[in-house]
Amino acid sequence: MEAVSHQSSPPNPSPSATPGAEPQKLTIEKFADGPIACLRFAGTIDESFEGKKLGATVAGDTLVLDLGGVRKISSFGIREWVDFATTASKQVRSMVLIECAPKVVDQLNMVANFAGGGRVFSFYAPFRCDYCDSEHRVLLQVDKDHETIKSMKLAERPCPSCKEGMYFDEDGATYFSYIIGQERFELEAEVANFLASKLNYAVADLNRKLRIDKVIEGRSVYLRLLGDLDKTFPREKLAEGLEGTVILDLSSIGRIEPAGAAEWRGFIKMVTPLVEQLYLAGVPPAFLEKLCTPEDLGPKAQVVTLTLPYQCTTCGTTSGQNIEVAQHHDVLKFATAPELKCTTCKHPMACVAGETQMTVLTGLPKSTATAELVKTIGILRERAIAMTRDKKPAASKDAAVGAMGPARTGVLVPFLAALLALVVAAGGYLAYQRMNKDSSGPKTALGNLTGKSAQTRPAWIVTDTQGTATCTDTKDKGLSCVGVSSISARQDDAEEEAADAALDAIANALAVRINNPQWKLSVIPVYKSARDAKLAAFDRDPSNTSARRDVREARNAVGRILKATSGGAVPAAPTGKYWEEYMGSEGKRWLAFSQFQIGPTELAKLTEAYSKSETALGTTAVSMFPLVGWRYPKLDRGAIMTKLASGPLQDVGIAEGYVVLQVAGRDVTDAASFAKLVTDEHASLTARGGQFRLKVQSADGAPREFAANIKAPEVETPGKTGGPRGTGNTGGTPGGVNVWDKFGGGRGSGRDDPTQ
Repeated sequence: MEAVSHQSSPPNPSPSATPGAEPQKLTIEKFADGPIACLRFAGTIDESFEGKKLGATVAGDTLVLDLGGVRKISSFGIREWVDFATTASKQVRSMVLIECAPKVVDQLNMVANFAGGGRVFSFYAPFRCDYCDSEHRVLLQVDKDHETIKSMKLAERPCPSCKEGMYFDEDGATYFSYIIGQERFELEAEVANFLASKLNYAVADLNRKLRIDKVIEGRSVYLRLLGDLDKTFPREKLAEGLEGTVILDLSSIGRIEPAGAAEWRGFIKMVTPLVEQLYLAGVPPAFLEKLCTPEDLGPKAQVVTLTLPYQCTTCGTTSGQNIEVAQHHDVLKFATAPELKCTTCKHPMACVAGETQMTVLTGLPKSTATAELVKTIGILRERAIAMTRDKKPAASKDAAVGAMGPARTGVLVPFLAALLALVVAAGGYLAYQRMNKDSSGPKTALGNLTGKSAQTRPAWIVTDTQGTATCTDTKDKGLSCVGVSSISARQDDAEEEAADAALDAIANALAVRINNPQWKLSVIPVYKSARDAKLAAFDRDPSNTSARRDVREARNAVGRILKATSGGAVPAAPTGKYWEEYMGSEGKRWLAFSQFQIGPTELAKLTEAYSKSETALGTTAVSMFPLVGWRYPKLDRGAIMTKLASGPLQDVGIAEGYVVLQVAGRDVTDAASFAKLVTDEHASLTARGGQFRLKVQSADGAPREFAANIKAPEVETPGKTGGPRGTGNTGGTPGGVNVWDKFGGGRGSGRDDPTQ
């Protein structure tokens, strides 16, 4: 495989390769922007394509595969591709296939699992013009062309060459067989923006309309803009009520039209006298070039961080790199980019920004933003992304809700509708409406309301969306989380589901508050994929029995682990409970609500306890985190390995992300007990010899036992010289690990635990 240089726009490959021509060698371009990466394939996929090897290198949140340049796929190439797609899909939360060439569509229709776990967003349909004897391709998207695809018929279109009519040159029932079996979906706003603004792909206009997320944190207002900047930019609505320190996150701004630039300049002039300071974060290259001159910024606006395009000549990765202006101002003021190394291969990268962009750098003022503020911006961005992922913003009836007071969890601002909707943490983070009147009534979508546990809904209930949970910060900086059940045939069943949802939301809120980078790198991947997959299945069809069961089982496990490991910081019973009874076509059913409150002291205690690490024998571990229940619902306690250096535990076969449950048959309750047990056990075995045994949850399935023999020290026989006695062992280092154990394995061998 070979990587080629970045192009400013996607290639427009010819319809087909020249007959008899030498197969084009496969080239792969890689583009990355934070958690999103794109691999662009062109040429022939054959047995020389090392699919599994490439798939294992994939990392991040979303992987986009551009297959528009694929000319041919050989039989052995199909095998390698399936290995790649299967491996890569396990490494990321979401995988999307775009601009699939006809050759790719053919394989999708014939080869099982050709897409791995990915979804096809766009693909080419072959057209032919008999007037000028030419072939062309028309790009279709599963969102805007869904009905056309379902009809399996494509109308004639003007030929780009001669303007006469050209026709779809395939059998629709055959060509669309795979695509019509896939659900319609829209690209996430982040992904659509990445493709449209960073790589100049054409995506549905709907995905680029401006949306704004708003978070109030103390005296700071964080605004995150997603989409294109055009004449519809709502500068008056956005400026209204702004005060204090305002942070404008521009990392997801797409195209900038002249009318949009004019509206932006008007907005900056409007808010300058209203705010104390105006910080611009994540400024993309196009915005830097067009709207970051001293005249554009005015007296109060500063660029805190900006993105410049870099390319690694070693591995071929092109990526946008985040640059802190204050840290690199002495270099930037001379129109020079900082020297950076590739995060993939660690080799030096070269900045490939345009001359105009580099010239603008010389006029940027040195930012006064502190390192703490820069860190806070990153945290707020992660929170905003998590809160809106896979969710569509709900309309709000109260534009003022959540905009006052300190430390709100979040405020979502869909300015296309000129309304505010409060956004809160949930099972996957869900948008919700605050009701400004009691929703009780004799008739509802659930049936006739025939009973309820209180005259009116408690004030702490902010949504009745089934199966969701919300968290909000309390006035004393504590936490209030509310769970909503699905409609259930039993009251006790509904109440249990609501309580579990609320406890899961507490655990999720704790994960957001933990700022330890090593913890995030090691613990979150243990449960994230399982959690995302189960929630996505439930979101697609909440009535699906299997999907609901999976989510309920996981949330119940999370709640059980949270109560078992929180040291009493989480209440044993809900702080508040409420239910409603409905009578419908299916008989009597219940909807339940459950609230748990945690004070600021307990919240700080939990955050510290779950992130605190212990070190022993070269291994660092943290206590079991409740959200691991999404992947391992049968676990209650244990210690999660977060970092390993050379030592006995690494020799046994322990790796990062493993959960140690027992040491020599003794239960591991938390990180502290793990450190003590392994230290004491290893010291004892080093003195007398024996088997070093650990029970470990290392992957999906039952826990396994990892073991290795430790030899006893050799001693001399009294009155004799030379040889060892007593153990019968020869060779090796006294006290060292014997890599062959009784289970027939070698170093790092493991076996399924026969007790499971």
